[in-house]
Amino acid sequence: MKAFMKIYFLALAFIAAASISCSTKKNTATAQIQSASGSTLTGEAIFEETSDGVKMTLKVQGAKPGTHAVHLHENGDCSAPDATSAGPHWNPMNHPHGNRSEGGEFHAGDIDNLEVGEDGTGTLEIVAKDWTIGTGTASDIIGKAVIIHADPDDFVSQPAGNAGAREGCGVIVKG
Repeated sequence: MKAFMKIYFLALAFIAAASISCSTKKNTATAQIQSASGSTLTGEAIFEETSDGVKMTLKVQGAKPGTHAVHLHENGDCSAPDATSAGPHWNPMNHPHGNRSEGGEFHAGDIDNLEVGEDGTGTLEIVAKDWTIGTGTASDIIGKAVIIHADPDDFVSQPAGNAGAREGCGVIVKG
């Protein structure tokens, strides 16, 4: 009987430990960035749920040096050569275009500007409190497109910040 009880409690401990490790697994998503509009830009965006919101880490290579706007667009479709198939900025709350880092109103898809060095590489990291991964709600980023533009976002011009051509596009898929 004592041996049975030991095995029983060991099994319970194992099940409890397994359920804890499963419950702490974070939701993730990725987007493989492909070139558009004749550019050579490629890269990857990785999204991970954190206690502060959804963290996005974007890494690009083959981009023109300088400042490039980055947005999430409504449609997860990069099939058009100029990535216009991705549609407009993702804007489920119908806010005007704005600057996420300064607060106030902005599109859910307004991210920030990416700085690309002389070697054609750049990294951008943000945490968005208004995004979710795989929830099926209006805040869900799955099925949206990451767009890297040719020019910087001026954060003022409506509806898209005067960001220029779409030079990179990637569809966000659950990881």
